[in-house]
Amino acid sequence: MENILTQKGKQEVITRLDKLTEATPRRWGTMTVNEMLAHMNDAIKISLGMKPAIDRSTFFSRRVTFPVGVYLLPFWPKGQATAPELDQRDKGTKARDFYTEMEFTKKMLDIFEEREESKFHPHPMFGKLTKKQWADLLYKHFQHHLRQFGA
Repeated sequence: MENILTQKGKQEVITRLDKLTEATPRRWGTMTVNEMLAHMNDAIKISLGMKPAIDRSTFFSRRVTFPVGVYLLPFWPKGQATAPELDQRDKGTKARDFYTEMEFTKKMLDIFEEREESKFHPHPMFGKLTKKQWADLLYKHFQHHLRQFGA
């Protein structure tokens, strides 16, 4: 499986990000393209410990939901609720202009790649993850939202 740590996976994400513009319409949901980028940035920031998040994981979410959602489902269902820390209309970071969010997203991918394994923080719904698990999850998360915006 590709992820944001493999050269192919990271380049695919960047190539698809580059297809977005500030006017790219969503295919579903309520986020704007700027909010989606801020949402993805928050997800990476949580993994790196740059944004606090409460670990609300359960045995089921760690041992069933995570592996099924990341490794078995070809696509994530549309309209699923997210953690408050990742919701731009709740505790998520308010979106800045498109170009700032886009460049920050690309920079965050580089920072993620360089971060040491021991420095990763728990996911709010899936708990403690390894760097590879975070990379797999973030890749799948990017796939979901890039598809949401037709990229």
